[in-house]
Amino acid sequence: MKRLILMIVPALICGMALTGCGSEVVTDNNTKNELIDDELGETVDEDVSDDVEFCLWIDNLETINKTIPIVNEFLASLPDEIRLNGGWAHREQIFESLEIWLNSFPCDVDAKILYGVDLIWGREQMGGVSVSVKDGQKIRELELDFAVIEDNGDLMRTYLQIAGYAYYKQNTIFVKTQYTEIDKVFDFINSLDFDVREIQGGTYLSSMSANTGTLQYVISKLKAKPYTTDSWVTGHLNWYNANFVIFLNLYDMKNADYQADWKETMNEYRLENYISGPEHVVVFYIPEETGEQWETNFTNYSFVDWAELSYTTKPENDRVTIEINSL
Repeated sequence: MKRLILMIVPALICGMALTGCGSEVVTDNNTKNELIDDELGETVDEDVSDDVEFCLWIDNLETINKTIPIVNEFLASLPDEIRLNGGWAHREQIFESLEIWLNSFPCDVDAKILYGVDLIWGREQMGGVSVSVKDGQKIRELELDFAVIEDNGDLMRTYLQIAGYAYYKQNTIFVKTQYTEIDKVFDFINSLDFDVREIQGGTYLSSMSANTGTLQYVISKLKAKPYTTDSWVTGHLNWYNANFVIFLNLYDMKNADYQADWKETMNEYRLENYISGPEHVVVFYIPEETGEQWETNFTNYSFVDWAELSYTTKPENDRVTIEINSL
């Protein structure tokens, strides 16, 4: 199988990118048109040899980084009119070209275009390209992670170079409980060996006298807690009495010290579980490959409404990027 690829100097790629180029860059430095197979004494077409190497590399997470320069060489060979402005205006053409090119290899790359919904217009659109790679006994769908480059001091996404491949670990599960009381939620999570990413749906009514100053003081104190991570903590004055309501999520609450501190904090600011508020959703970390099993297990609990397998959202845990310098 032959493919016409315009070869470019890898150093030029590295000079253009902020990520993806390290001290150990693996590239294909073959310059001959033919390779001699010493063992068989046969002349082997270079394109065929490249096909074999690419297929061996692409099917293994430990070697897939070696294919990154080859993909970038293909992107560098695209027509100039497609390459204008970092390929942004022609990214759909780039995705289509990548899909065709990757699937032209003799191995089962199973490249396909990824689609998503435009949040502004609500229309389905192309969002990227993925390949299928065997990881042990699991087939992973890896997304081509397009590089971010610097252009006149500004950072921008380019569709003319990839920094690596990325995938998301399917290792969290959302469990909707019928509990509004945090004590019962703590008892539930303490009965399991799973770490907890977060507890959603916290709604608390304070019996403290309500005024804007007191409300903002309490919110600022709650945001400073290590288990709120200064994230979504808010509240409002209660319209029916002289009190106020607090809304927040709690993180990493498998930690016994955090649980104890939250109970003390509730006493300090006279917070009570808002019985008419939403019920708590617990997000557990679970081992990969066990999601379907735990979806079933959790729904067998009488106080669980539903359980749904999902992905982690902590960047350091969920998105695994295989880069050029990852070896």
